Amino acid sequence: MNENIILKHLNLLLVDDNRHIHAELNALFSTIFKSISLAYDAESALEMFATDSFDVVITDIEMPGIDGLSLIEKIRARNCEIPVIVLSAYTDKEYLFRAANLQIDGYITKPLSFKKLEPVLKRVAARLERLIKEIAISDEITYQPLFKLLFVDGEEVSLGGKECQLLELLLSNTHRVIGKPEISKTIWPNELVTESALKNLLGELRKKLKYSVICNHPGRGWVLMTKSA
Repeated sequence: MNENIILKHLNLLLVDDNRHIHAELNALFSTIFKSISLAYDAESALEMFATDSFDVVITDIEMPGIDGLSLIEKIRARNCEIPVIVLSAYTDKEYLFRAANLQIDGYITKPLSFKKLEPVLKRVAARLERLIKEIAISDEITYQPLFKLLFVDGEEVSLGGKECQLLELLLSNTHRVIGKPEISKTIWPNELVTESALKNLLGELRKKLKYSVICNHPGRGWVLMTKSA
């Protein structure tokens, strides 16, 4: 698949505290990605990451509060597969060593140019292409994790960020029952989730899946019944 087609399906989370270059970065990345969400600090980025669905993260290092590398550590704790690119003016060896240990996909020094960006994006697209696969949940339901696309009876069904997270958690564990504590930790990592919020999320996902593929085990949790389970 052409790398440009892959990137055009992806949602980018861009984190940089320099508001003066956001317009410039937005103009550049809007020609490459499907959508761009801007955050000015790590705290805002983490809030957005918890509620929305992103495919790529590009972050600066030096920011007020939590620095960019600490942000990556927190993101990696939630999603170990998401491509992360560091965009920074710093070439300090300590930064480079920390970044390398976080398995980032690229370290680009400012000022940014397309010449610097292009080979990194090619690597990201190539890695993601290897991950592309369509999962058959049933004869009527398929899901494409990379593009966050759900199809029911051949029709695309829109999913919210938390719905995607819940579906992917269930898909990753079709061999076992997932209880409330694990769902809460994955989808609401820093919040006390109410019983009604969890039931509402499960209800909305079940409604969109249309068919009875989420099985409830009273007192234990839920399991997704797939063709291969």
